[in-house]
Amino acid sequence: MKNKMRKIYDFGRAVASILSLLLFLLCGVTATAQNREISGTVLDETGQPAIGATVVVKGTNSMTITGLDGQFRLSVPKDAEQLEISYVGYETAKLVLNTGKSVYNVKLKVADLALDEVVVIGYGTAKKGNVTGSIATLKGEKVADRQNENVLSSLQGQLAGVEITTNSGAPGGELEVHIRGAASINASDQPLYVVDGIPVDDLNDLNADDIESIDVLKDASSSAIYGSRGANGVILIKTKEAQKTGKVNVQFSASFGIQQMEKKLDVLTPAEWIAWRSEINNQNYVRAYGSKGAMATDDYEIRLAYTGGSVNTSYINDPRWTQPGYGDLMTIDWQDEVFRLAPKQNYTLSVSNSTDQSSYRVSLGYVDQKGIAINTSYKRLNLRANMQTTIFNRITLGVNLAPSMSWNNGGKADAVAVLSMVPFAEPEAGIYTGAEPYSRYSWAGTRVSPVATLERKSSMTEDARINTSAFIRAELFDGLRAEVTGSYNFRSTQARSFLPSSISNRWNTGEGYYATANRTDGRNHSYLFQTLLNYDNSFGKHTVGAMAGFSLEARTSYSSRLAATHFPDNLVESFDMTDVDLTTAYATIGYPGRMASFFGRLQYEYDNRYLMTASIRRDGSSKFGKNKRWGIFPAVSLAYRISNERFWPEDFVINSMKVRGSWGANGNNSLSDGAALGLMSSANYSLGGSLMNGYAMSSLDVEDLTWEKVYSWNVGADFSLFNSRLSVSLDYYQKKTSDLLYKVTMPGIIGFSDMWDNVGEVQNKGFELELQSQNLTGSVRWSTSFNMAYNKNEVTDLGNNDKIFSNSNTQVLMVGQPMRSFYMYDAVGVYQYSEDLRKYPVRKGTALGDVRYRDVNDDGVINDDDRTLVGKPNPDFTFGMTNKLSWKAFDLSVLCTAQFGGMLYSMSPGRYMDNPGMAISQNVFSWWKNMWRSEEEPGDGKTPALTSTTGELRDTRWLYSSDYIRIKNITLGYKLPLNRKIVRNARVYFTVENVWMWDKYDGGYSPENKGNNAYPQARTYTIGANFSF
Repeated sequence: MKNKMRKIYDFGRAVASILSLLLFLLCGVTATAQNREISGTVLDETGQPAIGATVVVKGTNSMTITGLDGQFRLSVPKDAEQLEISYVGYETAKLVLNTGKSVYNVKLKVADLALDEVVVIGYGTAKKGNVTGSIATLKGEKVADRQNENVLSSLQGQLAGVEITTNSGAPGGELEVHIRGAASINASDQPLYVVDGIPVDDLNDLNADDIESIDVLKDASSSAIYGSRGANGVILIKTKEAQKTGKVNVQFSASFGIQQMEKKLDVLTPAEWIAWRSEINNQNYVRAYGSKGAMATDDYEIRLAYTGGSVNTSYINDPRWTQPGYGDLMTIDWQDEVFRLAPKQNYTLSVSNSTDQSSYRVSLGYVDQKGIAINTSYKRLNLRANMQTTIFNRITLGVNLAPSMSWNNGGKADAVAVLSMVPFAEPEAGIYTGAEPYSRYSWAGTRVSPVATLERKSSMTEDARINTSAFIRAELFDGLRAEVTGSYNFRSTQARSFLPSSISNRWNTGEGYYATANRTDGRNHSYLFQTLLNYDNSFGKHTVGAMAGFSLEARTSYSSRLAATHFPDNLVESFDMTDVDLTTAYATIGYPGRMASFFGRLQYEYDNRYLMTASIRRDGSSKFGKNKRWGIFPAVSLAYRISNERFWPEDFVINSMKVRGSWGANGNNSLSDGAALGLMSSANYSLGGSLMNGYAMSSLDVEDLTWEKVYSWNVGADFSLFNSRLSVSLDYYQKKTSDLLYKVTMPGIIGFSDMWDNVGEVQNKGFELELQSQNLTGSVRWSTSFNMAYNKNEVTDLGNNDKIFSNSNTQVLMVGQPMRSFYMYDAVGVYQYSEDLRKYPVRKGTALGDVRYRDVNDDGVINDDDRTLVGKPNPDFTFGMTNKLSWKAFDLSVLCTAQFGGMLYSMSPGRYMDNPGMAISQNVFSWWKNMWRSEEEPGDGKTPALTSTTGELRDTRWLYSSDYIRIKNITLGYKLPLNRKIVRNARVYFTVENVWMWDKYDGGYSPENKGNNAYPQARTYTIGANFSF
């Protein structure tokens, strides 16, 4: 408790320091002048009110927003000259202010979104119309409404070629991101994350309400500016800054949601389980005592006589199942007991102001999410402050601060433990069956209540972060500016877990004796120093932009772990060495990671028609062998805006069109800092008959280890049609990754199991399509965003290897096949009849009721040679579509996502609780009602006999299609009519996440989980409100 209070105190000190710095650096500049009142109405192209349009007096801090009727009223300086009116999806209107005129009405024109949108690129920004590479963009408002704790969840289905996978529905759960396919074996294939120009490890501490935009660099020409870290794509986050109003702007958002289990799995009901278990017990009983006259109809007392009074639960049925007078049992639906309705809440308060000299935006966010599994939760408190001030009109100073703390109570909801629990318990024990002080239900084996396990175990991870950066930017002269940035990021992670012996099936051995505990601590420090020089100039028909930069990065990590058992009781969790047995104790001294980089970019445009971008980066990293630490990563891209040619008809159906092509190289350095080093660890050796402490090599020095290299090219086209009401973006790409980072298995005589090496080559190729349309623009407005991506993945080289097995020998790397293809026996049915044993090939010892496999090589025998390729884990196609409708103050959006062409292997819960030969003291999936019983009752032809001899094999009975179609999100919003003197804008909304899904996966909770023993995803109903003051 003391440590927790100390952390909160330290966090409070950090917040106070930030606010003090704000007051010190940023002083609002107030100007007074003689003003006059103007008013007006803003309409869209159809004559309907433009609700929420921004009206700004150019060169001043005067601004307002139109109301529900499109009207505005504004106080402006008497000498103001121009009024600018902007509205999403429309061109900015510019009106000349006349001294004698006070009413200004305007009708807006639809903008060409494909050209005017501003996107973030590496170390800068650009208009999308001038971008020559492949970049996808998502605006912050599309992220905030979803109210997802991890902002990456909001990208799902929104951007072509960006695949977001939710592996677990647990609070604070991690997500996987793949941009244009997977391309690494042992190194990370996750993208680089950059927040406000600073690389970060992940986005778990980022508040969705703080995001201005998300830009994804997909092709090598865009990401090559990040060199050895850009191979898997780059996700750039720009956080919000103050709008230039000259007034303090206060925004508050709040939401409250209820989560429920999205999908229940179909296991045997209590009545079905009794029938299933009775049938198995009867067979066992007759098989054991039939020669003595035992029959399946024998009751409890007769069976006791045959077993000599011993209640053998494999032969004897619980009389309470069918016989009156023996008392009652408690029936339990364990999924209902473990998974619950769970609340979540999210709050953000921000204060901002901007003048000609200074600006600041400070936000405070709080998340409190209870998990749908009992005793699981996630809390996060985060602050973000973006500040800058200008001095001498040419020098800008800025500071960005982002401390955060999170608490993740991650008690695992083990799907197998929940689903396999027998649906009965003794009445006095109930849902705490098997846990102290209750005995287990005899027909349920040794399993302990998952409710008791979740309630009594503790598993808390505390994550404290401080991300800071500061910059100074100087306008040296017109067109030339220099910028120096420094950043420091700190992260401290403490994970604690304690399992009391009261949830052990041997709890009566003694209090605390079988209790176990783990403690893991980690600290990371990272530093960045970066200088940039930018030059921009236009002369005649030429526009030139150039950037040159240099950066130094350093990183140090420390970790330690303790594990212990045999505690004095179930209350004390401390690691007092006199009272516990320490089972694990180690600490790692941080390997210092260093990287130096030189980079530059040249952009050229001629006559608004021809565009060229070229970049180069040289990286040197301490992660790699001393012979291969430096690499060069060039890129070039060209674009032709053909619609700006004189021959292009003005009234042509295609309003604008740009074709582009790019080539680039980048790398992947995602492995540990000490991977290439020759390391030593403690070891014992014999000297003179005595055991001595010493050290031995634990890994070799790999002098030629280097980063994965990616070479890719991309061709694409961006065009708009029908007066810019339809925008289309097409891309085709090929990406080749070579020198894959791979842990090569070493002979045992070497003294260690593996070492890093560069082995193999992988290729990804595919195409992407993005559409944006404005379908209706009248009183009812309807717009659609659609994206589709196809990717083909193929291993093209594995060095000296024919194939490499992974993941319990269910997946394989093989030349000519997708990465991690599924490789196993192909189950094609069950040996239902005696003639099947003669008709089809068999394994040694095959019996009726066994699983029947395809004889791949047609040799008449089923053995290891009949394992074959049966599918791939990654989908061929991914889709996303958003439809948004608005009418007056109402808005409705619907997001649908889909994927097709992939497979998943359900190891857990699938194979773990659906295995021939499994224990009978458990529950099973409902299809075991249709198992093979005899030639007279052959079952469904897919489910074998419970006593089948094929239980140890990995086969396609647990291989499922990962195809799905999902209504991911529905959001309905309403803008409130307001008295704008106090509240400038207000909107309330109702949103549902994970609305509906069609899939073919009944071996687990979600096809997104990739067959893991995953925490189920939740369907979430949320109400929220946003206010601006």
